[in-house]
Amino acid sequence: MVMWMPGPAQCAGSTQTPVSGRRPYNMLTRSDGANLKPVEYTFAIDASGRPVSIARNTEGGANEQAGSALAASRFALGERREDCSISYVPVAKRLEDTPVVELQSYMMTNQRPRLPEEGLRKVFAGDECRRATQPLMRAYPDFSQVDATPGVRDWEMVGFDVDSEGRTQDVRNVGGTGNDDLEEAAREAVEETRFNEGPLRRNCTYPYWRGAGLLPAPDMPPSNGDERPECRDDEWATPPKLVYPEAYRARSIEGWAILHFDIAPWGEVGNVSVVAAEPSDDFGQAAKFMLERASKPEGAGAVGCEARVAYRIRADGADDSGESAAAS
Repeated sequence: MVMWMPGPAQCAGSTQTPVSGRRPYNMLTRSDGANLKPVEYTFAIDASGRPVSIARNTEGGANEQAGSALAASRFALGERREDCSISYVPVAKRLEDTPVVELQSYMMTNQRPRLPEEGLRKVFAGDECRRATQPLMRAYPDFSQVDATPGVRDWEMVGFDVDSEGRTQDVRNVGGTGNDDLEEAAREAVEETRFNEGPLRRNCTYPYWRGAGLLPAPDMPPSNGDERPECRDDEWATPPKLVYPEAYRARSIEGWAILHFDIAPWGEVGNVSVVAAEPSDDFGQAAKFMLERASKPEGAGAVGCEARVAYRIRADGADDSGESAAAS
């Protein structure tokens, strides 16, 4: 298991302590992690404490999620801070040496590949409900009453025992992200759940999650007003295909990008450059990749066209709250 640990954030030589620092999701690798290198990002902090203008400062590497984790973090309110940087350092442990909460986090954030049996045995060690215990009635929290954390998929692992009549007892928290609303609602749901009759069963567990709350993009600056017909963004021979950066979609983080490009007389799109992107350059790179694969109808061509690309989370995709498939 590889855990990416953030180092200190520095802005113009001054250490910035996060109010809520988010880590990249854990990774599973077959190697010992010796080939993994730290990843460094530069960024700014706006007056609300939000990291913006995030850009990766290192080439290569195996982690594609650190930028979204930084975007979901928060620092203290204050004046805008520039020239900031932070590194995420990989810490690799064998599954048997990995803390249980890190294995739980891997499962509950729906990472792939699936946690192998060795890891599942550690997560559910001593769980006497794994065999021959069936829920007769499974209760669930009312997730609409649980506040979602912007950019964070909250989860809660609940521990409990089951008495001979199938009622839960000694319901307790055994891991989670610290969302108090979800913790309380998950405990109440387990207290209401009923199982089949049988012997006393101890150390049972059940997980619930709450989908990440929407983190809207910073405001996009106004358009330059380019109305040239050849530059119009509604006329394409091969339309751009928008692909949302997955690490940001998983955290419900919105973004945008502004690009400049040229059009050859035969319709080829070229000289694509990212003018601006927020909250992370990852949105700019995704938009650039998309635009380079599009084409315009044949015509006179044009130089210096502008494309404005907005990445928005659909209302029906911003919340994936529910129970964990890992529990079945």
